[in-house]
Amino acid sequence: MKKLLALLIGAASTLALAAPEFKNVPAPLQKSLAHHGLKTAQLDNGVLRLQMDKPEVSELVYSTFIYHGFCAEQWRSPERFAGVPLNRVELLNTNSTQGFAFEVRGDVCVQMGQMGKNYRTLIGQHTVKCEGGTCPRP
Repeated sequence: MKKLLALLIGAASTLALAAPEFKNVPAPLQKSLAHHGLKTAQLDNGVLRLQMDKPEVSELVYSTFIYHGFCAEQWRSPERFAGVPLNRVELLNTNSTQGFAFEVRGDVCVQMGQMGKNYRTLIGQHTVKCEGGTCPRP
């Protein structure tokens, strides 16, 4: 019984450490972002800058996050995103030197959720590659 209790306490402390650090991110949006392997999340002037605990963010990881972790969250719970001035999502690696940025102005996520839309093409049209710690503007 003591071993089981020790394992549960260890697992709980590991989960507590895995929670991302949020800065200026509204609480409803924090709930949407909490379970995607993020290290930090910061909202500043319409840019949501996310940092993953990965040495490199691949295109597959990025596209999956945008589709399932970001846009799908808007379809399921649009009230979480209502009123949040969001223009861009930057998903970066552990040291913020590499990643991708997604322009979310307008109804990009809504378009992605429509039947028959090719989400990879749509994500690609609204994405820029981030290198050397900067994400260029489109």
